Amino acid sequence: MANPSATPSSIPSWMERFDITDPSARPFPYLVTAFLLAIVVYSLQGPRYPKNIKHLNPRGPLEFSDTRPKKEFVDGSREMIAKWFKANPDKPCRVISDFGEVILLPPRFANEIKSDDQLSFSKWSYKAFHAHLPGFEGFREGSRDSHIVQEVIMRDLTKYLNKVTEPLAEETSLAIEDILPKHANGEWSTINIRQKILPIIARISSRVFLGEELCRNEEWLKVTQEYTLDGFRAAEELRLWPAALRPIVHWFLPSCQAARAHVRVARSIIDPVLKKRRQEKAANGGKAEHDDAIEWFERTAKGKYYDPAVAQLNMSLAAIHTTSDLVCQVMTDLMHNPEYIAPLREEMIQILSEGGWKKTSLYNMKLLDSVIKESQRVKPIGMASMRRYVGKDLTLSDGTFIPKGGNVAVSAHNMWDSEVYEQPDKWDGRRFLRMRETPGKENMAQLVSTGPDHLGFGHGQHACPGRFFAANEVKIAVIYLLLNYEWRLPEGSDPKVRTFGFSMGVDPSLKVEYKGRQAEIEL
Repeated sequence: MANPSATPSSIPSWMERFDITDPSARPFPYLVTAFLLAIVVYSLQGPRYPKNIKHLNPRGPLEFSDTRPKKEFVDGSREMIAKWFKANPDKPCRVISDFGEVILLPPRFANEIKSDDQLSFSKWSYKAFHAHLPGFEGFREGSRDSHIVQEVIMRDLTKYLNKVTEPLAEETSLAIEDILPKHANGEWSTINIRQKILPIIARISSRVFLGEELCRNEEWLKVTQEYTLDGFRAAEELRLWPAALRPIVHWFLPSCQAARAHVRVARSIIDPVLKKRRQEKAANGGKAEHDDAIEWFERTAKGKYYDPAVAQLNMSLAAIHTTSDLVCQVMTDLMHNPEYIAPLREEMIQILSEGGWKKTSLYNMKLLDSVIKESQRVKPIGMASMRRYVGKDLTLSDGTFIPKGGNVAVSAHNMWDSEVYEQPDKWDGRRFLRMRETPGKENMAQLVSTGPDHLGFGHGQHACPGRFFAANEVKIAVIYLLLNYEWRLPEGSDPKVRTFGFSMGVDPSLKVEYKGRQAEIEL
């Protein structure tokens, strides 16, 4: 029988230069070993979390990566967290999440940590959304230490609300007419609600951020919607990989490739507009002709470096992702509870007839405010809030130690706790309206109010700075959707909440039915 080993003539010429008996001549296995060893060492680095805090999904004794516990958390987070806090309502726990290891605090700690300067949302966001990698620049701009995005939102956008209400309503009307056409025969149409609400919110947000000049630019609207979807999807997918591999893996993931392409398109749209505006401003003696987010960023930056295109992407990410999800959830809940639609319409018609499109008109729609807050209570954007990076060692009032470099978050389970809310599993659109009529609880019952028992917008100094704008935007969208259309769920429809780790979202495949109706007043 012939010897199966290779003969000299069968060995490629480039291999003949190496002595295969010499380990140094066979580098590949050693490179692989060194690479895997680096991953193990990397995974063992980081903060040392206290062992006296219960770990809900620890690594096994022979596991050197977080792959399995991460997947376990991503797939079963809600049940895992609910089970722990049902048995231990006042005790923190540890979880290995797709964001890494996190100390999850019970809601009673929300007030204690809400103003701690050593707990940083920006640094948590920078790490969680891979802001150092190409394609994730839209997340990076909101994570800068300069806080330029937050300053623009709090100083300019929030103060601009009274001026912006009428333009928002105008753009909502135009957008909805384009995206949800009414059929002359009055027949019901079936749509994917998420796919229709997303472009509506993108357009009305862009009216404020970019003005009429760009808010109907199809290329810009397309890139903001797709970056919202692909950016969050890319971040989720990349978090499932070991941190040491992410700088390599992101080059090959299709969602990350798509995110990079969207950033390039965004720059090609925004940069020429900004260049033109700067030239016009210089020719006009430094006086700005526009009053939108492009100009707000220029004014706030005061000549310091910032990235204009990705700053706009960051604004769009924040507005489109959370707002469209909330509008979809409100409409779904109203289709489940159609008895609320008539009184909501009555409130809308009465207040708009008396006051028109003003910020005060939206404030006075107290039933609508309650309905939206209840939808956010039942299904917030996440089952944990107040996610923070820990800047220095921290010891809480009960002795819980949180190490520097760690991650901390507050569980949102009070929103579903029977000791906090009566029949918490039931959607009750008047819940917060009744609370608002209770002496001493008038303010905390409002949609934009935050607290340990309702973390829909976070809480404390890092609570969502754009929540006042978002609240008005959601209200205007729902007003138009209810006054201009009839809505219903298809027979047998049973919408499911999509969970992915801490995140909770509307079922992306949800189909609903609508048909046009004649609004009682001119909108």
